[in-house]
Amino acid sequence: MRFWQLPHGERTALIEGTRTLSYRELAGLADDLAGLLPGGRGMGILAMPSTIEAVALYLGALRSARQVPLLVQADTDPELLAALVDCYTPEWLALPGPAPRGYTTVHAGGRLSIHVRDAVTGAAPHPELAVLLSTSGSTGSSKLVRLSAQGLASNAASIVAYLGLTADDRAITTLPLAYSFGMSILNSHLACGGCVVLSEDSLMTREFWEAARGNAVTSLSGVPATYEILRRMGLARLQLPGLRMLTQAGGRLRDELVRHFAESARDHGLQFFVMYGQTEASPRISYVPPERLLDKIGSIGIPVPGGRMHVDGDSGELVYEGPNVMMGYATSRGELAAADQQHGVLRTGDLARVDADGFHYITGRAKRFLKMSGNRVNLDEVEAMLSAALGRQIACSGSDDDLVVFSHGGEAAPLDEVRRLVQARYKLFGGLVRCIHLEALPLLSNGKIDYPSLRQLAGEGTGK
Repeated sequence: MRFWQLPHGERTALIEGTRTLSYRELAGLADDLAGLLPGGRGMGILAMPSTIEAVALYLGALRSARQVPLLVQADTDPELLAALVDCYTPEWLALPGPAPRGYTTVHAGGRLSIHVRDAVTGAAPHPELAVLLSTSGSTGSSKLVRLSAQGLASNAASIVAYLGLTADDRAITTLPLAYSFGMSILNSHLACGGCVVLSEDSLMTREFWEAARGNAVTSLSGVPATYEILRRMGLARLQLPGLRMLTQAGGRLRDELVRHFAESARDHGLQFFVMYGQTEASPRISYVPPERLLDKIGSIGIPVPGGRMHVDGDSGELVYEGPNVMMGYATSRGELAAADQQHGVLRTGDLARVDADGFHYITGRAKRFLKMSGNRVNLDEVEAMLSAALGRQIACSGSDDDLVVFSHGGEAAPLDEVRRLVQARYKLFGGLVRCIHLEALPLLSNGKIDYPSLRQLAGEGTGK
């Protein structure tokens, strides 16, 4: 049974502040909101805060089997949002505020209003297409990942299986629901009849921990930056008596932190899962069983149930196969109608090795992406934005949670301005950005930028 069918009756599905919704009530609200969407097959953009109404609309679109939501973060830059509307001409928008030109408001909610397009738009999405996610959640890329209903449902079921989730489990939102990791936490808990506590408070606030304690959460999930915070807090100080599990994904966690949390979780009777995934896999690909974590430090583990992994003998690239693999990408409205182009096979773009026990290790990245606070960032897009904004050639490199901006010739790029641009446009913490100034950019024999050399310089330099 697929998670959006919500078959768990009077069990509590969602909690937001003092408001509680059962599965039966959530199904009713989801269907009511879906009934406001246009008839026929189409797509829309859902700027998704961590609220009951947003979750209900997401589920209502899935339950309708008519409308395909593109999930974007609630604070997506208006210019990026407008570019997505121009590119995909969605039949509906679920956004805060008034209707844009060409749309009529059919529902005015507190955090989310639904606006329907006045004119008929583009080609109908493929019948198997269920959800769209941006390939770069922070930069709002118009290149989208096309996820099928089967892919979403199968990955949610896999996560339930390897985490051992039950109807007694309660998660709390530590990540945006439009981010694939945040979405998968919601999906998997609904799949098993569990509960999700909706919070938009930071882990650094008293309100977050009061919500976690007051609602007896059983798991905490996060990206590497989350675990840097939890390390400073210490598990003993969290005072969560019902806590049984920690899960981590969204980028490589430092080996020292893996060891720290593996040992701390063991000492406190908790399970700690280190996981690896990509948006293109709906999104989980692999995990390290907690009992193997200390002797497999640095590993991304073994495939999720129903999946397979191997390392390409020629290129060294990690290849994943499974029912949760996307249907393909889209860069225009017409491409939403395309059939499955992946056929269950995903070339991850990560270089890897596998040990004698079948545990996989990432050794490098073949593509130009970083993960910043768990969000995948396309370096080419950031490079183009900064070059245009600063009126000079900029190159970008670095590693996860360490974006390094290179300027060359003349004066160095102003660090404060670079950080301001990155933070304002992409909602990324400016403290994760460094600047390095060079006399000249290193070039390959063909005249293109030598990015491997820049990556090495990024690792050696302290920046400014």
